[in-house]
Amino acid sequence: MKRQSTHDLEQLQSKRGSYDWDQYLRPNPLYYPHAIDAKGALEFNNGKRKRPYDELQGLLSKQNRPGENVKTVIHWFRNDLRIHDNTGFYTAVEESQRLGARILTIFTINQNDWIAHLDSNPKLTLMYQSLKSLHGKLSELGIPLYTLVFDSGEPKLSNSMQFVIWLRDQCLKISNGAIYLTANAEYLADELYRDIRVFAVSDEKFQFNVFHDTCIVEPGVLKTNQDSPYTVFSPWYKKWCLRVMDGKSSTNLIEPLVLEKRIYNDDEEFVHKEFSYYLPSQFLSSTTIPDASEDAAWSRLTTFLQKNVGNYLDKDTLLTEASSHLSPYLALGILSARCVVNEAFRLVGSRLVGKSPKDMTPVEQFIREVAWRDFYKDVICFWPYLSMDIPFNLSSLEIKWDNNFSNFQKWCLGKTGFPIVDAIMRKLSQDGYINNRARMITASFLSKNLLIDWRWGEKWFRKHLIDCDLASNVGGWGFVSSTGADAQPYFRVFNMERQSRAFDPNGEFIKKWVPELKNSKNVHSSIQEVESYPNPITDSKSSRQRALEIYNEGLYG
Repeated sequence: MKRQSTHDLEQLQSKRGSYDWDQYLRPNPLYYPHAIDAKGALEFNNGKRKRPYDELQGLLSKQNRPGENVKTVIHWFRNDLRIHDNTGFYTAVEESQRLGARILTIFTINQNDWIAHLDSNPKLTLMYQSLKSLHGKLSELGIPLYTLVFDSGEPKLSNSMQFVIWLRDQCLKISNGAIYLTANAEYLADELYRDIRVFAVSDEKFQFNVFHDTCIVEPGVLKTNQDSPYTVFSPWYKKWCLRVMDGKSSTNLIEPLVLEKRIYNDDEEFVHKEFSYYLPSQFLSSTTIPDASEDAAWSRLTTFLQKNVGNYLDKDTLLTEASSHLSPYLALGILSARCVVNEAFRLVGSRLVGKSPKDMTPVEQFIREVAWRDFYKDVICFWPYLSMDIPFNLSSLEIKWDNNFSNFQKWCLGKTGFPIVDAIMRKLSQDGYINNRARMITASFLSKNLLIDWRWGEKWFRKHLIDCDLASNVGGWGFVSSTGADAQPYFRVFNMERQSRAFDPNGEFIKKWVPELKNSKNVHSSIQEVESYPNPITDSKSSRQRALEIYNEGLYG
């Protein structure tokens, strides 16, 4: 049996391109020179530091409708790249009609955000393709889309005052008088602080307002009987179901916002200009990207609900992946989560009830999975340091991670000697997508068997997934690594061979992605008599015992 050498690993890296490995180990010091620590995180919990979400809510409570002096209404597209059921965009169009004002739209590009946030090339390419499609759809309505590129020559994020002042100037430049700028809220700390600063430069010429749109139930609405935020999904979900059912009409579970299809700016000569922005080559993906249009997202939703949802209980099977594959569209807001739940509910035929998953139909399970997105955004709004590289359970900072860098690299590149792990990680690198079960398996292996800080793996996922939603990504890693909200007990450590047999019973998934093992007699085992396949980098039994000891000492010692 041949053991993987350092030379082999270097060769593999060179074939796949060079990696800036440092970006996975800590927040980028260029953008976060004074990254928050546990003491700073604790200040959010004890009230010494105000949560940015609470700050934004306070500002929103003081906003009024735009005045008669407004001549141009602008909607700022962000992670809401769609026309149908878009709260901020719909409001902008309605207000422009009320005021007799022009309606324009913008999308801002700041490459510093992409680098600092580790946005993946597949996701950025999907975003770019979606923008082009959105530009065409808006042209049919007579509404121009301006793609504005921020380039200060310095490493400045969009939450900097330089960006905010630039944004204000750009909006005034394309308007013909006072403007009203709308946007949909984004719930990560950088984005919340950005919007707070945009409010700070508002005046009679530049009015700004933000709307809740991403979530089906906006963050902070659902509270326990003690008026505190939920940290456990099950009781939260029961209340979420009740809240959603309260808004049910005779025709829809959630009433969508539908714009009239007509020309809104018939005097705009520039409306039908071609989309002129080009995504720089360093951000383009070589991965096959799905059709990024809003129509394609709706088509996928319809096909899933009409033909495939009955197989949703098999969503964890690695080869067939019976999930909806709607996550890339939801992550970029190409499809509204409200519409997804609304359409799915038509197949439920009765009340939406937060019952146990084992008692749910496939459609009910699907709706429950969509609700997890709301839950994790709810959590990240109340504990904003979750988007600052600090875990929910601050005690977990005491865990003494092994952090073997060579093992981390082998995990990333699918060279661990554990077939199921290697198959999943190779698929992630090539496809930019793995299903939720695959994410759980590899996250458990990294954080428990290898005792490598889960935040390294979370960043690797972020940098490679086409559908990364940071709140869900951090939430999922926190769950598996036993450091997050509603996390599994620390002593739950996945057995890789059992996971392999359960979710790839015939070994077809492994043989597809690890062709070295195509003739293996037991493809699930980490003991392989195959010269080209590496020896396992750890032992399942001893690594499990070590994890239990280290976790117990860190969390409770």
